[in-house]
Amino acid sequence: MIASEKLCDIHQIHDWLNQCAQSYHQLKIRDRITIDLSQLNYVTPLGCTTLLSTLCFLEKHFYLDTVVPQVRRIEDTNVVSYMERMNFFQLCPCDVRLSFENELDMGVLYSRKRYNKENSLNEITLCSSDMDVEKFDSSLKRILRNKGIAANQVSNISRIVTELGLNSVEHGKHNDEVSCYYSVQSYSAGKMGIAICDSGVGIVESLESHIDSYDDDDVVRQAIFTNASSRGKERGKGLPDVRNVALMLNNAQIYLRTHSNAYQVFNDRVVPLHNGSYFNGTYYYIIVNA
Repeated sequence: MIASEKLCDIHQIHDWLNQCAQSYHQLKIRDRITIDLSQLNYVTPLGCTTLLSTLCFLEKHFYLDTVVPQVRRIEDTNVVSYMERMNFFQLCPCDVRLSFENELDMGVLYSRKRYNKENSLNEITLCSSDMDVEKFDSSLKRILRNKGIAANQVSNISRIVTELGLNSVEHGKHNDEVSCYYSVQSYSAGKMGIAICDSGVGIVESLESHIDSYDDDDVVRQAIFTNASSRGKERGKGLPDVRNVALMLNNAQIYLRTHSNAYQVFNDRVVPLHNGSYFNGTYYYIIVNA
């Protein structure tokens, strides 16, 4: 069983992915996994996007039995309403969606009027090409400008997110399918959350056979601070550009979870936050403070 009460930050996402890893490595193909969301009461863009990405990945290998949040009326649950607003149910596996529809009056949410929030919200979107990344970039810039972020900071943040998006599209393939998702939300308290998730093999699996390294953390460090690449050392652009741009930011925090560990990226180092178990994907979360 995989369960969580909150999917908000890198620490809770790390725990969720460890549970996914345990089930994935212990069960046989086409076994059943119970996804217990009965106590889920809060998600962020990172949480909602990661939940979608992991369920879509697991559904390719197992049958998913989803236990939905326990509420008397659909109006009583903010978390399901938020997930619907973020397009979760348009993109999730059909058996997960049916579990919600069989237990809750989802028609109330499906039929409600959606107000235009393009200046503060980019719902979860499947990203499978460079053109999709360009659309993401345009949406992100609009939200940043509306938030009052200075023009030079808009450009810097855009460069970071675009590079991460391109990397996720390139490396987020599993069995020749690209499963990369992104989302953005601007909060009234002056904060923004930007999530980019993929279900590829992860940074370590992509690079460790192509570079000299002494452990998984060093592979991630080289991916961010050098030109290390699965195509050779001289790729010219990529995560090092993210690091260089991050040097110019004083109002953003960058987190990631890849292979089995969670990290925070600073302008001069990558700090491991938690060790865990290997599970597919790389999960980025950028928090911007206006």
